[in-house]
Amino acid sequence: MRTLEQIYVDEETIVCGCNCVTARCRVFMREGDFLVRCYLVPKHNTSLIYGDAYLPKELGIYKISGKIEYIDIVLLPWVEGTALDHFIGNKDSDYPALSRSFERLACRIIDDKWMHGDIKPENIIVRPDGEMTLIDYDAAWHAGLKGYITEEIGTDSYRHPRRPNDFLSKHNDDFAIALISVALAALAYDRDSMERYINDDKTLFDPLLVVERKDAAMRHAQTIFAERGDAPHFRIADGVQSPYISIYELRNLLTYSLQTPITSLPHGGKADNNRNFWGYSKDDVWLIPPYYDDCFVCDGMCCVTLGEHDTFIPIENIEEIKEETKSSDN
Repeated sequence: MRTLEQIYVDEETIVCGCNCVTARCRVFMREGDFLVRCYLVPKHNTSLIYGDAYLPKELGIYKISGKIEYIDIVLLPWVEGTALDHFIGNKDSDYPALSRSFERLACRIIDDKWMHGDIKPENIIVRPDGEMTLIDYDAAWHAGLKGYITEEIGTDSYRHPRRPNDFLSKHNDDFAIALISVALAALAYDRDSMERYINDDKTLFDPLLVVERKDAAMRHAQTIFAERGDAPHFRIADGVQSPYISIYELRNLLTYSLQTPITSLPHGGKADNNRNFWGYSKDDVWLIPPYYDDCFVCDGMCCVTLGEHDTFIPIENIEEIKEETKSSDN
């Protein structure tokens, strides 16, 4: 080491990638465990991404010739937990809990100023408390980095197939977020039917087929959401199948997906339309989010429609709802 006095590497945690080697380690005179990333291939933007965690020309490695060469490293606090891909297809996985935890993480990602650039289950750590954390920011970017050109464009399985290599935008993360959201939510509803689509690499969907609306697993997931009246996930699945890199209202859809669905429509609710979609609102607050194809009152029940499927929700005061709906129609 050039500036660090000594590090102690846990050899069982060493992982070799295409461009770097990572491992868990302890550092002399520093508390806690760390992740050390050793860059076998130099990256020009590492200092912009990692700041003070970036240590240039820090680690000396011996070449076959016997000469020593110093390479860059990044030293980060170790995140305790297990990568999300470990849980996909695992018989003991709690998919509902994983789905909710991921969607909380996804909201934080969207609210952050950074584009991660390589969101995938291998880069998501499920901590012992069940919450999730992103790792590996080598492909990251934000709008303040003028003249910055990312050297990595993400993993093909979670990258929009129509994204140009030189296109940098916060919305580049939308596609990966939506794929993982749909996968975990569908597995949470019906693990038996959805686990049949899990591939050897733990993916469920083919991005090229997804944007062409030809992916069987995605169609099946969307049917599951329609049958259960889950409009937020239905619209996320619809959005990820579009030719556009950004997904319309993804942040709002994730927020609604985390809310507990109402079991009955309270007094004063009324059918309402928002940009050609329907829901029920009261006092300018959406009781049922406005992402349904239709909604109407039928035999004392509120009916919401997604695709070819109807979901019925009891109404607490049917007569008032009828009158309010009739007045709004007039």
